[in-house]
Amino acid sequence: MTQEFTPKTADSQSSLTPDFLARALEACTDGLFLFDSDKRLIFANQQAESLQANVSRLRIGSRCCEMFWNSEGGENCVVDRASQNGLKLEFEIPGSKPLSIQVQPIQVSEDSNKLGVLVSAHDISALRRAEGEALAHKSFMANLADRSPDEIYALDKLGRITWVNQRAETGNPLMLLGQRLVDFIAIDSRDVVSAGISKAVAGEETQTEILAVRPDETERDVEAYISPLWKDGEVDGVLVFLRDITERKRTQELVSQSDKLRAVGELAAGVAHNLNNSLTVIKGRAQLLQMKSTDEGWLKSLQVINEAVEDGGKTLRRILEFARRDSGQGFGPIELDDLIRSSIEIARPKWQRKAGQSPIEVKIECNGPVYVKGDQAELREVVLNLIFNAVDAMPEGGLMEVGMRGEIDSGCFWVADSGCGMPPETVARIFEPFFTTKGSKGTGLGLSASHGIISRHGGEIFAVSEPGEGTRFEVRLPICDTLSRIIKNEEKVGV
Repeated sequence: MTQEFTPKTADSQSSLTPDFLARALEACTDGLFLFDSDKRLIFANQQAESLQANVSRLRIGSRCCEMFWNSEGGENCVVDRASQNGLKLEFEIPGSKPLSIQVQPIQVSEDSNKLGVLVSAHDISALRRAEGEALAHKSFMANLADRSPDEIYALDKLGRITWVNQRAETGNPLMLLGQRLVDFIAIDSRDVVSAGISKAVAGEETQTEILAVRPDETERDVEAYISPLWKDGEVDGVLVFLRDITERKRTQELVSQSDKLRAVGELAAGVAHNLNNSLTVIKGRAQLLQMKSTDEGWLKSLQVINEAVEDGGKTLRRILEFARRDSGQGFGPIELDDLIRSSIEIARPKWQRKAGQSPIEVKIECNGPVYVKGDQAELREVVLNLIFNAVDAMPEGGLMEVGMRGEIDSGCFWVADSGCGMPPETVARIFEPFFTTKGSKGTGLGLSASHGIISRHGGEIFAVSEPGEGTRFEVRLPICDTLSRIIKNEEKVGV
C-alpha cells in the first residue's frame, strides 16, 4: 500500500520549502540532472557539475543530447527514450571513472501528459576497484590451487564433488562434478573416507592414508586430509586434499628391504665365520688322518669328508659374498653378451635334464657389445639365479627368453619365462630374504642375494608378472666408461 505524497507550499508554514529541497538535492552524493519536457537541463547539483566537468562545461538550458551520456551520434539519447517510453533506464558508462546511470521519467503535472526526466549518476570507481581486487585475488587463489602438488576436491555435505583443482582434473579425467568422491576410492578405504567426510561436516579435521583408484583402475597410495569448509560461521561443505605417496611408500619399502638385507648379511657373515673355523679344523684333522692311514676304506671315507668340507667352504663363501656390502672397488668392464652366453651354457644342464618330459625352448637376443662396470662372478650369479627361477617356473615346459641391450647410460639384461606368473602381492615381496614360492625346495635367498649384488653395483632389478602370463626380470647396470672399454678390447686382441 502506498501513500500519495502532496508537496506543501511555503504558505503552509512547512519546513519543506523549495529552498530546503534545493539544499537537500545539493547535499546528495550522487550527481543529479533534471530535464524538463523539452529535454533541456533545468537543474544540476554540485556533484553533477564535478562529474560533468571531466567532459564539458555544464550549462543550464543544455539539451540532453549535449550531455556525456548521449548515444552515439547524438540521436535517440537515454533522456529521449525515457521520456518517450515512460520507462526507467539503467546503464553504466565505462572509463577511468566509471558511472552507474539511472534515468527516471517524471510527470510534469497531474493534468499533463508531458514528462520530465531525472538522471542520477553514481561514481562506482571504488566498487570496480574492489571487484578488480576481488577478481585478482580469486585468480591468485585459483592459480595457487591449480599449482598445488595435491589434488583438491570441494564436496557438498553429501560428499558429492562440486569443484576440483587442475591437478585433480588431470589425474582423473573421467571424474565428473556431482559424483560422490568415495566412488573413486578403493573399496577397502571407502569406510575411512566416508567417516572422515562425516567428521568434517561436524566440524572436525582428519588425516589418514588411503587407496585411491586411477582411471586405468590401478590403485595408488594417497595421503588424505579432510577438512570442513566454513561459510558465515557454519560448515557449508568439505575440502579434501589428496597427495600421491605411492613412490614415497615404494622408496620406504626399498629402504626397509635394504635394512633387512643388511641385518641378514651381518648375521650370515658371523655364522659363516664361525662355521669356517669349524670346517678348517675338520679339514685339517681329515687330511692328517689321510696321511697316516693305509686302509683303503678309511681313505675313501676321509676323501668324502674332505669333499664335503670343500663344498661347505664354497657355500660359506657364497654366504659371505651375499653379506658383503662394500663399494664397487675393484670392479672392471664386463661385456654383457659374453656374460649372458656363458651363463646360459653353464645353466644348460638345468633344463636339458627336463627335456624328455617338459621341453624348454630358449630364445637369446643379444644386441652388443655393451660393457658395464662390475664383478664377473657376482653378475654371473645373478644371471644364473634368474635362469634357474625361470626354469623352475615352467615345470610343464615353455619359452625362456634371455637377452641384453644397451641404453643411453646403462646396460640392460633380462630373463623372461612363459610360466605360471605371480600375483601383485607376491611380486611385491620376492626380494625379501627367506621369502619363497617354492616351499621346502627353496631357501628364499636367491633373489634377495641378487638384489643385494645389483644394488652394490649401483643398478636396479625389477620384475613384471601376471598370473598365467609368465614373469620377466630386468636388470639395469651403469654403463662402463670409454677408457675401460678400450682396455677391455685391447686385452681381447692381445695388444
